[in-house]
Amino acid sequence: MKPINKMITASYLSLLFSSILASPPVFAKDPEVSIGGAVEVEYGSGEDFAGTKSSDVALATVEVAFDAKINDKVTAHLGFLHEEDDTAYEVDEGYITLAMGMLNIQAGQLYVPFGAYDTNVVSDPLTLEIGETRESVLMVSAEMGSLQASLYMYNGDTMETGSDDKTDQMGARIAFVSESKSMNINIGIDYINNIADSDALTAKLSPTVELKSYVPAQIIHASLGFGGLNIIVEHLMADAFDASEIAFKGKGAEITSTNIDLGYTLNIAGMESTVGLAMQTTEEAVALGLPEEKMLVALSMGVYENTGLSFEYANSTDYAISDGGTGKDATSYTVQLAVEF
Repeated sequence: MKPINKMITASYLSLLFSSILASPPVFAKDPEVSIGGAVEVEYGSGEDFAGTKSSDVALATVEVAFDAKINDKVTAHLGFLHEEDDTAYEVDEGYITLAMGMLNIQAGQLYVPFGAYDTNVVSDPLTLEIGETRESVLMVSAEMGSLQASLYMYNGDTMETGSDDKTDQMGARIAFVSESKSMNINIGIDYINNIADSDALTAKLSPTVELKSYVPAQIIHASLGFGGLNIIVEHLMADAFDASEIAFKGKGAEITSTNIDLGYTLNIAGMESTVGLAMQTTEEAVALGLPEEKMLVALSMGVYENTGLSFEYANSTDYAISDGGTGKDATSYTVQLAVEF
C-alpha cells in the first residue's frame, strides 16, 4: 500500500506542474469577486429518548462565501460557517481551483466528495451525520460528458498505530450526471480508505487518534427528478472497526446507514412549495448516539424571493435495550425561516 501512495503522490505533482507549464494563465488586473450566503433561524421542540422535553429558538446557520475569479485558469473559494451549539464561527472551506482543460485541480480545505447527502426535508440525513468529511486535500477531478470522476488525498486526524504522520488517506468518486428540461439524473459511487476521519467519527474517537487499521467505506447515491417529483436514495457501508475503538454488542461496529427521500414540488397559494418525506436507518451505530430508524415529513414554501419557510416533524426510534439503546421513541418539531443571498 505504501508504494502505491508514493506513486499516486508523484502522479499528482507531475500532472499539476506539467499542466501549469503547458497552459500558463492569463492574469486579470481586477479579479471578479462574488459574495453569497445564507441565514437560517429555527424554532424546535420535542422529547428525547429519556422523555425529557425541550424547546428553543436558535440561529441555526450562518454561511458567508466569497468566490474570486483570479484569472482565466484560477479561482479561489473562501467560506465561513456558524452553527449554534455546534460550530463556532470559523473558516469552513478555503481552496484554490486550477482549470486545466477537462481537469480541475483543487487544493485546500473542503468537504471531500464522499456522499451526496441530498434531502427534501429540513434536517440533515443520518448518512451525513456519519460520513461527512472535511479535510485539507489535493484533488483532481475530470468531466467527460455526463461522466464525472474525482481522486483526492490528505493527511487526516487519525493514523494507524506505528505508522508515520503522512499523507496516506485517500478517496475517489465516479458519477453519471445528466440534466435536461424533462429529467435530472445523478448517480454515483464514492470510496474512502478511512471513514474514521469523518467529522463525526473523529469526534467520537477523540482524544484517541491511533487506529489498529484504517476503516474503508463506500457510499452509493442516486437522485432522480422529473416533473415535480424528486427521488433520493443513499446507502453508506463501512468495514468493521476494532472493538476497542467503536463497538456494537461486544464486537467491532460495522456501521451502515440508508436514506430514502421523496419530494414533490407544487404550487400552494401562489408559492412554490415542496412536500418531503424521508425514511432513514442505521445499523450498529448506537455508539454514535444515532437512532436505528427515523421518519420525517416536511413542507417547505418559498414565501418571498430567496426566502423560505419550512415545517418538519420527525419521529426517531432508538436501538433496543439488548443492542445498547433505550428501545424508546423521540419526536421533534422544527420551524425554519431561511434566506439566501
